[in-house]
Amino acid sequence: MQAAKAALAALGALLVTAPWAGTHAFLAPYAAVLSVTSTVRGSWKGAARQAATVSAGVVLAHLVGRLVPDVTLAVPVVVLLGLLVGRWRQFGPDGWWVAITALIVVVNGTAANALDLVGWVALSICGSLVGAGVNTLLLPPVHLRDAKHAVATLVAEVAAQLRDMAHAVHDGWSAADARHWAHSARGLRRAVRRADDAVWYGRESARWNPRRRHIRRTDSPLAGPGVVDRLSRVSERVLQVSVLLSNLAEREDHPGDPELAVLLERLADAVDVLAERPDELAAALDAPGAEARRLREGAGEQAARGACVIAVSDAVAELEAVTG
Repeated sequence: MQAAKAALAALGALLVTAPWAGTHAFLAPYAAVLSVTSTVRGSWKGAARQAATVSAGVVLAHLVGRLVPDVTLAVPVVVLLGLLVGRWRQFGPDGWWVAITALIVVVNGTAANALDLVGWVALSICGSLVGAGVNTLLLPPVHLRDAKHAVATLVAEVAAQLRDMAHAVHDGWSAADARHWAHSARGLRRAVRRADDAVWYGRESARWNPRRRHIRRTDSPLAGPGVVDRLSRVSERVLQVSVLLSNLAEREDHPGDPELAVLLERLADAVDVLAERPDELAAALDAPGAEARRLREGAGEQAARGACVIAVSDAVAELEAVTG
């Protein structure tokens, strides 16, 4: 879809500017293609940055062309100054276009022709506006489904890790088992980063987007940044539990602990509810919360086991914050 819109934007810019483009006919469709990005807000911000960098490059080329008539000498001067000017933070990642634009203008020998340079800027701005307009009006992109999918994947990985631990803890586990859990729990951090990126991208795609009805229909509580933040903390508690279980089995295999296994299983059930029925999460947290409180009261002499229960309690508290 993005490729089709870019092609349509290029054609539209070419047709709009054809009567007055002259020898610079490529500029408008070129700028239009660059303005068709993956978000509406990104298109308009990119169009504004592109207009600013092209204008700065053209002005720089004109000034250097008047002061340094020799092209051979002017080229390194405009590149040096263009790269320095392009470092201005308002240009963002497109700052290097100041130097490129100035370089092309100087090499073409049109730096001294003010009227020609005005046409250059006008064509670029026109193409940018056409590209951003096409991306806004023709099925503007929304990425909230991608965000929901990424968070659901993270939820599934956290729940699977908890169930794997619960299954082994019920019958007894070794230090090797716990090391495997710790390795898997550290891998959850990659899933957290992917989900965080996807949620940011989804929210960014909804900004300045005219498809309000579609956004309301595809939006989900899972696509919120607060959910990822809490799940990130839950995954860290899972890692903490795996390390503590490793400490319990450091010298020899640890016998089964059915109560702790039940606690981990109930937390996994609550995490699954977050993905499937987020409105029921508060009720689903009652079971692991009550079990954790009971085990904390009778933690006994095993400090590591008590710390596991506290870590699970903290995870329950993080999930409760999602419901709030």
